[in-house]
Amino acid sequence: MTDDKLLNIESMPSIKLGFTQIGLDDVNVINIYIDDNIDRLSDLSSSLVGQIKQNEKSKQLEFDLTDLVPKQLGDFFIMCAKEYSAAHPLSAVILENIGPKEDYIVKKMWSVHSYAGDYNPMHEHGTASGRGVSMIVFLKVPQQIVELQEKFLNPDESNHGNLQHGNSGATDGVTQFIWDMNSMYDAPRFKHPSYAHVYPQVGKVCVFPIWLHHQVSPFYGEGERRTMSCNIDIINHV
Repeated sequence: MTDDKLLNIESMPSIKLGFTQIGLDDVNVINIYIDDNIDRLSDLSSSLVGQIKQNEKSKQLEFDLTDLVPKQLGDFFIMCAKEYSAAHPLSAVILENIGPKEDYIVKKMWSVHSYAGDYNPMHEHGTASGRGVSMIVFLKVPQQIVELQEKFLNPDESNHGNLQHGNSGATDGVTQFIWDMNSMYDAPRFKHPSYAHVYPQVGKVCVFPIWLHHQVSPFYGEGERRTMSCNIDIINHV
């Protein structure tokens, strides 16, 4: 007998999420831009899927892409999109079909101002080409949401570290990505989870493909949960 393993296990990922962090000074610049222009920017609440309406300050504001701050953000997000794309190299055959050159275009940028009871139902984003990358940046996070990650990562007898049972409220205000459907009973059949929870932290940036379904559960209590999002269209050509 030997302690050597017989099998070499290889994981076959079905989704890749990208993460980075911006500094608190940069977060402050974005928040100041929003607050200084809150009466000028268009409210997208009537056209977006988010149910952001429980408070008089609940809004979904579209950034003016000609303003300096969104322009600078756009340059940063395009760099993120290029790195995300590079993590998914395409074969020569595919590039011959869709075009080897890529243009990255910022299509839309907006903020979401959520208060107690606001939520975002399951949805996806879109671009003109059908190929693209989206970003979420967390700008303000109420303390009761901040504490959720530590509670889940350090389970005790009250929550068991399980998001589905014995952990009431563990997903309040948390972003959930879903790319397939399965259940907790699939684990014995070696089926891996097809969802991921992203806990909000101020300055955290999450990068994902536009087709990826995601949702945000409502939270309760004081404070504003503020995020901003951006869609990058990737256009291939010869």
